[in-house]
Amino acid sequence: MATYDAAAAERQWNDTDPASIGAEDLSGPFEGPEKLLELWFAPCLTALPEYEAARSLPHGARIGLRRVPKSTWESMLDMVKCKTLSTISTADVDAYLLSESSMFVYPHKIVLKTCGTTTLLLGLERLLRIAKAALFDEETLGVSSASVSSAYFSQAVANETDDLKSLGNMVYRCFYSRKSFMFPEKQKGPHRDWMLETQLLDRYFDNGAAYTVGKMNGSHWLLYMAGDQTVDEETPDRRYGADFTLEILMTELAPESTQCYYFDLANNSENVSASLSKGHVLGAECSQRVGLASLFPDAQMDAFAFEPCGYSANALVPVSPANSAGYWTVHVTPEQGSSYASFETNVLLDSAASVHALAMRVINVFKPGNFTLTLFVSVDKRDESGSHEPCDDGDAADIILSTRALQVDGYRTSDRIVYEFDGYNLLFLSFQRT
Repeated sequence: MATYDAAAAERQWNDTDPASIGAEDLSGPFEGPEKLLELWFAPCLTALPEYEAARSLPHGARIGLRRVPKSTWESMLDMVKCKTLSTISTADVDAYLLSESSMFVYPHKIVLKTCGTTTLLLGLERLLRIAKAALFDEETLGVSSASVSSAYFSQAVANETDDLKSLGNMVYRCFYSRKSFMFPEKQKGPHRDWMLETQLLDRYFDNGAAYTVGKMNGSHWLLYMAGDQTVDEETPDRRYGADFTLEILMTELAPESTQCYYFDLANNSENVSASLSKGHVLGAECSQRVGLASLFPDAQMDAFAFEPCGYSANALVPVSPANSAGYWTVHVTPEQGSSYASFETNVLLDSAASVHALAMRVINVFKPGNFTLTLFVSVDKRDESGSHEPCDDGDAADIILSTRALQVDGYRTSDRIVYEFDGYNLLFLSFQRT
């Protein structure tokens, strides 16, 4: 492999112009609950086909999916009906703040979360064809990151002829989930109905399984899983510990909370770059004012305030003695009658008490009338009695058990549900204000 040129690789990746984003893309969406797709193409970075050849590269070098230029991802996001507002990065992940929610790109996996009436699953085929070109195409693997342009990917995707099942077979793990919509009749394409979404996913994945968690005639959570859910002891990534996702989905936000997310950008010009800049400034100020900026020390934040209302933020959290590395993301739709806020993180904390404390800080920011909390954690079923390192699968399983008993002052619990899958445990809690 040629000598790695970090500066050239960054220029090749960062190939989009913010001025391509129209002002009409900056208005806040009214449908808060997001569609969340997480695709793994390997259990961890070290299992990627190119890893051995890339071992001599510096930490943080662009390999795997992180080699894909921004404009190539934009071609997929166009199908989903959203745009990139800004990005932040660490040596391990790129966080994209979108006009409708967020995307996180690791070398070996991608997390795409979109709200409103976006058509996330209509971008799945393009996403998989991009991933194949980036991860499994022998010609691509032999080209340095500084030379893999968007034109290169466009040609590779255009020449790709695999059928949908072949594309799905590349995926190591697939998770698709969402809360029940507030306005399902407004959705488009397969997102009008859970069974349509399931049928679309089944076109790609063998042995996929769909679940409804919670009350069908009330607030519920929908989950689709496919691929290998078992824990691979041979290739753990200890920077991240167990695969861990905490989601808190909140409705009927308190009026004093929603008022914090109304903004006047005071910019009636056609200068979209200026509007984007003001949105980021107000977003950063709002993050400090409501307390989100202090959820994790030393986190790198990217926040945006929408006009007239709405707020989105991504944060990249460094590893510490109390937590793994990872991200958190928040999205707020404050309109009266349909107010909604979501918090999601894959940062694994050191104890159930820390999870409870984080959940309470988030709930106190938004003061919802109702909220659901889901914990989705990988668990090694082959050795549940052995000793474990901090932030490993055993501790994560204990967090599920302890959080199951969570009590929140001023709320009653309407659902406590635990699912045990091969390799994963799921906890679903639903709360209503008393």
